[in-house]
Amino acid sequence: MILDTDTISYYLRGDKSVQKKFLTHRHELASTAINYSELIFGLKQKDNKNLFPKVELMFDNINVYSFDKKSAMVFGHLKSLLAKNGKIVADMDLMIASIAIANDEVLISNNLKHFDKIEGLEVESWV
Repeated sequence: MILDTDTISYYLRGDKSVQKKFLTHRHELASTAINYSELIFGLKQKDNKNLFPKVELMFDNINVYSFDKKSAMVFGHLKSLLAKNGKIVADMDLMIASIAIANDEVLISNNLKHFDKIEGLEVESWV
C-alpha cells in the first residue's frame, strides 16, 4: 500500500479514520521518494518545523520506493498512452502511479481525479 501525499497529510493532521487505517495496515505501508519530496516542499513552504520529525519518523519506518528503471518504463508507456488519448496527468502524479503499478501496490489517495485516468492503477481512498 503506497501512501500518497494527501493521505499522509490527513494522518499528520490527526484525521481519526486515516489514523485507524494506518494502525490496521501498519505492516503494509509504503510511500515513494516523490511523496517524500512533496511533503518536504509543503513543510518548507509553510515553514512548519513541528511536523518535520513526524515525517522523518514515518519515512524511516516504512518502505520507500524509488523511481527506478521499471517504474520509468511504466511511466513512459502510460505517458504515451495518455498523450495519444488527449489526457493529461501531472508528471509527479504519474511517477507515483508508475511506481505503484511497477511494484504491484495499491495507491492510497483521496485525489481520485488525479489518478482515475491511469490504466492499471488501483486506488483506494481512506478519507
